Amino acid sequence: MSGARSLSADVDIDIKGLLSSVWRKRFLLLLVTLVGGALLFAALSAISPRYKSDAQILIKKRESVFTRIQTNEFQQNGGEFDEQAVKSQVLVLNSDDLAAQVIKKLNLENHAEFQASSGKGLLSLATSLLSSPEDNSPVAGAPDSGFNVSPKVLKKFKEQLLVYVAEKSRVIIVEFWARDKRLARDVPNTLANLYLETTRNATLETDSSATEWLGPEIEELRQKVSQAEAKVAEFRSQSDILLGNNNALLATQQLSEVSSELSRVRAERTGAEARIDTIRTALANGGSLDVIPEVISSPLIQRLRERQVTTQAEISELSTTLLPNHPRIKALRSQMPEIENQIRKAARDILTSLENNVERSRKQEEVLLQEVNRFKSESARVGEAEVQLRALEREAAAQRERLEGYLVRFNEAESRQNSGYAASEAKIIEHAVLPANHYFPKVVPFTLAGMTALVVLGVISVLTFELLSGRAFKPVAPIREEDYPVRAEPQTAAPVAPPVSAVPVANAATAPPLVPGEGDLMQDALVPPRSREAANDTDAFAPEFALQALENMGSAMIAVANPSGRSDNRALVSEIARHLSASGKSVVVADFSGNGATALKMLGSLPQAGFFDVLAGRAPLRDVLFIDEASGAHVLASGRNEAGVEMGNLGQMAEALSASYDFAIFDCGDAGMAGVSRIAGNETVVLIPVAEESMEKGRQTEREFKAAGFSEAIMLRDQQAVAAAHVA
Repeated sequence: MSGARSLSADVDIDIKGLLSSVWRKRFLLLLVTLVGGALLFAALSAISPRYKSDAQILIKKRESVFTRIQTNEFQQNGGEFDEQAVKSQVLVLNSDDLAAQVIKKLNLENHAEFQASSGKGLLSLATSLLSSPEDNSPVAGAPDSGFNVSPKVLKKFKEQLLVYVAEKSRVIIVEFWARDKRLARDVPNTLANLYLETTRNATLETDSSATEWLGPEIEELRQKVSQAEAKVAEFRSQSDILLGNNNALLATQQLSEVSSELSRVRAERTGAEARIDTIRTALANGGSLDVIPEVISSPLIQRLRERQVTTQAEISELSTTLLPNHPRIKALRSQMPEIENQIRKAARDILTSLENNVERSRKQEEVLLQEVNRFKSESARVGEAEVQLRALEREAAAQRERLEGYLVRFNEAESRQNSGYAASEAKIIEHAVLPANHYFPKVVPFTLAGMTALVVLGVISVLTFELLSGRAFKPVAPIREEDYPVRAEPQTAAPVAPPVSAVPVANAATAPPLVPGEGDLMQDALVPPRSREAANDTDAFAPEFALQALENMGSAMIAVANPSGRSDNRALVSEIARHLSASGKSVVVADFSGNGATALKMLGSLPQAGFFDVLAGRAPLRDVLFIDEASGAHVLASGRNEAGVEMGNLGQMAEALSASYDFAIFDCGDAGMAGVSRIAGNETVVLIPVAEESMEKGRQTEREFKAAGFSEAIMLRDQQAVAAAHVA
């Protein structure tokens, strides 16, 4: 197989050549820039300078607490203008009426600057011929203002005038530019003063109109108020509506008092009836009368009880010295029933008195009830009359309030009109001043900007010319064959394939498969075998057979381990990687040997970054992959090994590389089965290079890998035969 690469026909932009072209034409660019700058400077210097000045007007209600008319409305509005009101004032300042007044007041029609706009040049003559007669006729600021100005002068005036509102404020800026400094100052000031005068005149006109309208209205309202109040008094006298305390209706107050008295009488009668029932029950059942308040509070009963107690005390006292049948004791005992009878008789008298009171209360209640009914009827009549009276009073009050309001406004408007006071809703907070410097043209800045633009355009023109001519492109440098060492094809005659039996059957039968489930790949690589000087021995495979078998696999994860340490892996690893890369496969080589020999052989020098930097988080994996000098294979070196690097993620890195490339080759150095297990699984192809003198050590290593589950662990002869086998 020839290692020569096809030459590329691609082209690239020659950046260095483009810069050289610009540098070669630097004097031409400089000349064009200087000439253009001089012409631009002369043109700008020939332009008449323009001057700008502005006046600032604050829009705000200026009524004080002593001069404002409607206090409530003023407080609700806060004495401020909203955004729409301020914009309306801008339109007023931009009106043709005010502009015409300014033109007439400053005599701008005869000013040289405005006469130049309406001169008799060819362009002006052609414009006047093409324009309609209406365009040349004078225009009026207002129908009756008398300020008639030329439309051309008015148009030029409006072009040079700018009125706008300052951002987030109620300040209106009146800006005007002119070639005359004094004119640039006088126009904003004159316009602002005319605006204030116009607003004051509008206020005075409003006051005058108000007095003219309010006078007849007030006279008419006075008559209406008199008539309404007369109707109220007449209705009150006819309807017999009398007022009591607190301006309440007398009928209503009487009804309330009689109702209260009726309630009191009913309550007393009910209480008396309850006491009568209690006394009657006690007398009928022979119960004690001492629990009844009316009985206890009776003076007669109290004296009888005292007498009863005294008699009982004497009996008790005499019983200590006399016998029960003693005449004295009998006499005292005979008085006790008499006293009890007298008490009950007194209770019956109290009962009779209560019954009389109840009967009297019942009759009083009937009388009060009749009074209540009578007052109800009277109150209903008075209520209906009161409704009508209140309607008349409301009408009279409304007319009176309206009259009072009109009188207040009339007096205020009349006083303003007589005194000539008119508060303006605007104030000039800054007058226009005479500008010291012109704002246009800025000769030096504009000239520098123009020269910069000429330089940029010149450079762009040179680059464009070079690109269009094709001189800015260069072919991509071809890849030289001598830059990459490749294997040379033998110049001998075509080899004759030997019979299959050239390979020992025992060796072919016992050869371990390179991939699980694909045990015939090695046999496929041998049928028909190419003629080679070296054949497999009874234990180890020849490297050329392994190369052919790996290429037929399409993709694999390969670990090269040399536990004996007597063989160097770098030649075998680099040869396998370059062979697979030359066959069109994507290959990555990871140097896990610890000495960096493989990475040094393939890259020519050891890079500073490697997989240790990835594990430590100092660099991403894509930044530590480098390209082999002799092939398209990628190489991952070790990098800086610092203390504290976590090696547990080395297996994940190996899996990521295996998933990203067709072939991932790991140089494990002299690591044994335990070291390889950290980065590879059982499906990994493990290649064990052995020398002739360490064959027994290689067999033992192979058995250890297979016992650990690596079914694709095979021995290869010493890699010194690889180059010869590859050239063969």
